[in-house]
Amino acid sequence: MNPHSTVHSLRRRSCAALLVPALGLGTAVVAAPVAGADEAAATAATAAATEIATIPGDADFFALPDATDTAAADLASLAPGTPLKQRSVPARINNLGDMPVTMTQIQYRTTTVTGEPTVAVTSVLQPPVGVQRTGDTVMYASFYDSMNPEDGPSRVLARGAQSGMLDYAEAAFVTPLLAAGHTVVMPDIQGERGVFAVGREYGQIILDGLRASRDTPAAGVAADSKTALTGYSGGSIGTGWAGIIADDYAPDIARNIVGVAEGGVMVRPEHNLAYAGEGAKWSGVVGMALTGMAAAYGDDLSPYLTDLGKKVVAQMVGVKIDDAENTYDHLRWEELFRPEYPTPDDVPPIRAVLDDTNTGARTGAVVPVLHRAVRGRGRPAEDAGAPHAR
Repeated sequence: MNPHSTVHSLRRRSCAALLVPALGLGTAVVAAPVAGADEAAATAATAAATEIATIPGDADFFALPDATDTAAADLASLAPGTPLKQRSVPARINNLGDMPVTMTQIQYRTTTVTGEPTVAVTSVLQPPVGVQRTGDTVMYASFYDSMNPEDGPSRVLARGAQSGMLDYAEAAFVTPLLAAGHTVVMPDIQGERGVFAVGREYGQIILDGLRASRDTPAAGVAADSKTALTGYSGGSIGTGWAGIIADDYAPDIARNIVGVAEGGVMVRPEHNLAYAGEGAKWSGVVGMALTGMAAAYGDDLSPYLTDLGKKVVAQMVGVKIDDAENTYDHLRWEELFRPEYPTPDDVPPIRAVLDDTNTGARTGAVVPVLHRAVRGRGRPAEDAGAPHAR
């Protein structure tokens, strides 16, 4: 049996419960058109008219833009969601069985949590030949939870070097969606920078990935395609944030969002991380979040950290969640931060990041379905349902 089969089984059961409700929300709360949406749509149409470079090879396709890349020499001048590169390759997932799927992968311009231009990649999977297409779209945010871009779904789907995750868990609910005629868009929600648990950036990557999908003719996603957002665990971070910020960040996408479904949610990070830090199974996530959030926001935490804290931050650079598990018996605040900083309130950059990543203080136009698993990832019970209470 795969060594992670128990975790995958739990995740699979939880995720399966998310997908049907998401698609059934077409008659529920729908994000209405927002002022400025027409202007954004016009910008998208202009971008679509520009020829998108087709780059088949992995190295060149995933390469980041530089000064010699005339198509993207100045990312700041491009609208978020602008496609930079495209390619069509087979989706290599063992559990797809006899259902061959060709996907369109797109590198596109997006925005970091601090407002800087950057790039990300998304994969658009269309139903196989012979399956009647519904015309709608499901954005599925993977729970790959890795600060190494090589572990992102776009690379795993393309190279066929399976981690077990796509084969034994996520394929189990992506495959039925394709078989039912839905287009599935899978963005690398952690981008090319190796950030972790940075919900706003995840959400922007998701929304810009949907823009890029619509603006890439080869992807076959209509500009008015009804769209459901789904994700579990790490994927729920991006899904939730995409639903929250869609009206302001991407009104052109928001008006077609018909539902948001998420499970294993991280509502208030300081609650989740305090809980996770008490056991060996999840304490590594505390280190990953500390490292990934600081990197994303450009914070130098070294003046505040103990020697152990500095060791943890250095050790967690570029790791994936499986490697972080069971690394430490526990990781508590007082072990990571010096005595003169007894609480998060005493470390200004930490306080600012925790507040900025707290979905409990925000609401979106589309009320999400929140799925809570008894044995899912650790989350304080009092946070259940908190993010979008009405």
